[in-house]
Amino acid sequence: MGAILLVLIASARIISTYTVFNHTVDEPAHLAAGMEWLSAGKYLYEDLHPPLARVMGALGPFLAGERWHAGPNSYFEGFRILGRDAHYDRTLALGRAGILPFFWIASAVVFLWGLRTAGPPAALASTLLFTTLPPVLAHSGLITTDMAATAWIGAAALASLYWVDKPDRRRTVLFGAALGLACLSKFSALLFLPAALLAMHRTQLWRHRRSVAAACGLAFLVIWAGYRFTFARVDYLHLRLPAPRFFTGLSTLWAHNATGHASYLLGRRSATGFRYYYPVVLAIKTPLALLLLVCGAATAWCRRSARLATPLAFCTAILICALASRINIGVRHVLPIYVGLAVIGGGVAASMLQHRAIRWILVVLLVWHVASGALQHPDYLAYTNEIAGSHPENFLADSDLDWGQDMKRLANRLRRAGATEVTFESFNKTYPALAGDAFPRILPVDSAHPAPGWNAVSVSAWKVFGVPQWANSIPPQERVGRSILLWHFP
Repeated sequence: MGAILLVLIASARIISTYTVFNHTVDEPAHLAAGMEWLSAGKYLYEDLHPPLARVMGALGPFLAGERWHAGPNSYFEGFRILGRDAHYDRTLALGRAGILPFFWIASAVVFLWGLRTAGPPAALASTLLFTTLPPVLAHSGLITTDMAATAWIGAAALASLYWVDKPDRRRTVLFGAALGLACLSKFSALLFLPAALLAMHRTQLWRHRRSVAAACGLAFLVIWAGYRFTFARVDYLHLRLPAPRFFTGLSTLWAHNATGHASYLLGRRSATGFRYYYPVVLAIKTPLALLLLVCGAATAWCRRSARLATPLAFCTAILICALASRINIGVRHVLPIYVGLAVIGGGVAASMLQHRAIRWILVVLLVWHVASGALQHPDYLAYTNEIAGSHPENFLADSDLDWGQDMKRLANRLRRAGATEVTFESFNKTYPALAGDAFPRILPVDSAHPAPGWNAVSVSAWKVFGVPQWANSIPPQERVGRSILLWHFP
């Protein structure tokens, strides 16, 4: 009952952010692709992501009467579906609500894994840690693929534990279905899950190889169903295959990773990412109390519990795989790691409860963990722990800090100030067109000199792309949310 209450409280916190923030950069494209799948029975807009989370994100607007109208690309079609004013807020909220079930699934996985690890106290502590993690709350409230991947990669890992105990037909089916749903959520599951399963089980996979093959076959059947049982030629393989957009999507992702992506970390820019990106970002985006629980006590606990070593192997495998990525644009790309970290933290907490002398330390850590995220409400997306201090832009940007989510706040701030125009270098360039009269006229930026009047700078535009340069030498007079800097010059 306590775990259900924690999930309900977290759900209310997530829902409360729906209309505070405008759409992030990627949400319109995900919404349009899901609407195309639902309304037209096609999945042709963009193959870089599988359809599951996108379909769930489009389901609410679809049930409310929205339909696909064959826009020229996914972004333009997404903007049309969102519309303006009250329709915009309603449609965006309905779309974001479709991602909430993935948060519930992930929370259930954490509870059951914690229960398996060290009993009811660990299960409750793990759920508390997971449902109060700012990155989890943030990405549970956006029409993106990251929370779906977290839920189903975690579910597949947990299903594998039950399957290893007794690889009968029923557990093989559950394991295979979870594998398929994970792959339908995000392509990174194809890298994270094999590595995690090998780290967690090793010899058992080979011992039950026929059952593994059956689970993989069922997983592909689930994937094929997710792509509507399509069958067509895949040019780069010179074959006709089921779920062709699945295979072309893998090729697109491979090319994207090979090319790299513009990123920013610790005051440096890179066109191809940083090898140390994910360890650093996890250190800044994770509440320090959880890191202390995991790092400070997990080693001693693992000596007595092989079961806690399993989530540790899960987390380690994901992090090692992520080190090879050249797409370094947010902790969201390793979000499933928080399932394992929460389970480890819950197991350590259960161990500390057994020692009266150190229970007060656990209480302090849990209160610190919960307060760390709550004090930054509703800015879970831009959350940073005490390491980053008051200038998180010196450490990170992009979807870890500024994914274009504060444009609505900027419009409200400028309207209160009576501004009729603003010189603005924005990361999310599409919101002003949807905001209509709510946003003042936007003037182009001179990178070398600020303009008279109101000047606004998006952190990601400044840090990732270096525009405008004058922001490097003139401290901001004000912050809008946590992602937009504001000046007013006579």
